[in-house]
Amino acid sequence: MNEKIQQKVYEVFINSIKNTKSHDEVVDFLNDLLSTSERAMLAKRVSIAFMLLENKYSYEDIIKTLKVSDGTVAKVHAVLALQGKGYRKTIGDILFRKVVRNSLSEFLDLLTPLPAKGTSISTHNLAKIKSRNMKEIPL
Repeated sequence: MNEKIQQKVYEVFINSIKNTKSHDEVVDFLNDLLSTSERAMLAKRVSIAFMLLENKYSYEDIIKTLKVSDGTVAKVHAVLALQGKGYRKTIGDILFRKVVRNSLSEFLDLLTPLPAKGTSISTHNLAKIKSRNMKEIPL
């Protein structure tokens, strides 16, 4: 396929993704577009990038957890090292929200009043209080 046609085809693909308006539309589109193995492969690449960007996991951890080859981890790592703007933006946003959510949760733990002497607050009620306060912060 010549380069101009290839660019137009890619543009149609990108616009198809951009046209999805909800989580369900994205899921339906990707389920129609990709085979089961393609979905798994792409999900694993994103997960590898996520794990590498979190800086908590070794290559061995990633290989064992996701059942991928060291070559696959190395390729994603190379993309992150050499360019990776898309990975960093998308996954960085998720990691940032996770950090904010964890920080807010810790903050709420500090603000949650201790039960008065002789009374107790159940774990269930404490979880409800936290849940109610965390509803506005999706991850």
